[in-house]
Amino acid sequence: MNHNIDDEIIRSCFGDCLFLFYSNINNNIKSIRMMDEDLKLVWDKSFSRTGDYFKSVCELIEIYVHPEDRDLVKYIFTFENYSRLMRTRRNYTLYYRFKKDDEYIYEKLYISKLKDEDEYSGVLVFASTDVDEEIKNHLKEAEEKKQYYSVSYALGREYSSIYYVDMESGKVTPYNLSQRIEGLFGDKFFRYDYEESTSEYIRKAVIDSDKEMMKKVLSKKFILSQLSSQDHFTWIYQNNEGCYCEMKCVRVSEDGEPMAVVMGFAVKDAEIRIEMEEKAQTDFQLSLLDGLSRDYEMVWLLRSDKRMRLFRVSDNPEVQRVALQYYDSVNFDLGFASFIERYVVEDDRKRLKEFALYDNLIKNVPQEGMYSTIFRRIIPDGFVYIQLCFTRAVGPDGEENIVCAVRDVDALIREENERKEKYKNAIKERDLDGLTGIRNRFCYENYLRALERMNFDSLSIIYIDADFLHELNNTEGHDAGDELIRCVAKEASNVWGIDNAFRIGGDEFVAFDYDMDRKKIMNRIDSFRRKMGEHKYSVSVGFSHTDTKVDLQELITNAEKMMYEEKKKHHEGMKR
Repeated sequence: MNHNIDDEIIRSCFGDCLFLFYSNINNNIKSIRMMDEDLKLVWDKSFSRTGDYFKSVCELIEIYVHPEDRDLVKYIFTFENYSRLMRTRRNYTLYYRFKKDDEYIYEKLYISKLKDEDEYSGVLVFASTDVDEEIKNHLKEAEEKKQYYSVSYALGREYSSIYYVDMESGKVTPYNLSQRIEGLFGDKFFRYDYEESTSEYIRKAVIDSDKEMMKKVLSKKFILSQLSSQDHFTWIYQNNEGCYCEMKCVRVSEDGEPMAVVMGFAVKDAEIRIEMEEKAQTDFQLSLLDGLSRDYEMVWLLRSDKRMRLFRVSDNPEVQRVALQYYDSVNFDLGFASFIERYVVEDDRKRLKEFALYDNLIKNVPQEGMYSTIFRRIIPDGFVYIQLCFTRAVGPDGEENIVCAVRDVDALIREENERKEKYKNAIKERDLDGLTGIRNRFCYENYLRALERMNFDSLSIIYIDADFLHELNNTEGHDAGDELIRCVAKEASNVWGIDNAFRIGGDEFVAFDYDMDRKKIMNRIDSFRRKMGEHKYSVSVGFSHTDTKVDLQELITNAEKMMYEEKKKHHEGMKR
């Protein structure tokens, strides 16, 4: 077999080659052409001594190929193995490490079938080319990506600026910069000395009133002291625009290693203000227990004979009319029951009657402090919120009275309800996917951390991908693609429950099952497939199951791999 191929043709097909090796599977005839001069000398010396292609190849492998890669490369060059390997393939590629100038570089071994007039000739060509720079760049990018996601995982996705800090050397590596930080400092910020960078950040980005406090918080001494007894801590401050921000510092180094931390910064103005206002409201409610202020519209003294004596009433004519109507009731229980029937919203009546029974008041009103509740009082155009309070007081005659007071808290309650609704919406926006309404990736990552602390007999992970979303977007538009995504989310949450289904990416979903045997789980998956089929959609589903405590990430990876294998089959089927 003679293949006199011009060097330029070889280079145009394979690039700069170490060698070009031919083998005819039909008659086991081999031919080799060395392109590297040093390698050619070693080959000629070996082949002249052995007279055997495979033995000479093995000698070259022992000399030049990295020890960890030798067995695999030898396996490929064994006649029985490569003939079997290429039986169903047209091409095959293998990467290995080759010794050159006393160091190992990455080479690519490319195996291809040669054709003779569109028919396979039985000849295989082996070409080895230098791909060291390409592979090392790929590995570097993969390592950087892995490190980036490990850093992001330490903090969660709600932090818009993330930095890795070597506390010993002071080197700072940015993993994410918010647009605001980039606007303030450009891409040079947080790339050099920690002390210099934090000082500049405090000077430019922190409100004046918080500058001194943040100098202390961002000092190495403070951070090391905080992380000596805990894995992380958070701090609230205001930026120079007056918005509340949260800083989170997480230790990522192991014991015995130099201290390294991940620091995340995020503007959380609405969320923090809601929390602060709720705390202020709680503190305010507690302050009411200190006594009755002038804010109360009506105040009575409730005597031991159950009679009521009006103590104070506001200038409001309507309030005065109601007070005069009931203040001198012979029996408190009967008088207050009449008031409830006439002026209280129906849904609150039963609860309020039980709350304000005289015998219950004697038992529940504390010696110090206040016993109170909120009810809705009917007005011509609706209702207002009223606070009813009871406390104890000793009169001039030495007799202990129960003091009864009411006041209008409508504006306060409505404002509080509005705050709660805003907070609820903020949490919903953080945890739920905007397109589908099911739990999002942020919630999914928190869920994974919670799973590691849970006890269960078995765990199943179902990885779902919507097929042909890209094609649907291109042919029918993104509205049609969005409808597919919503359909997957709806049927997944119907099958596995709203608490166990997550949208983690564009067309990717994950669901969980606990303490369920494989047959039932497969029935659920089949049911899900049928439902999607009824909507004329196709999905790829991967599944992994364990009855023992195993690495969670391994389960996820297995389910994802199975899903991608099925997706590949679906796409190949569509092409045919």
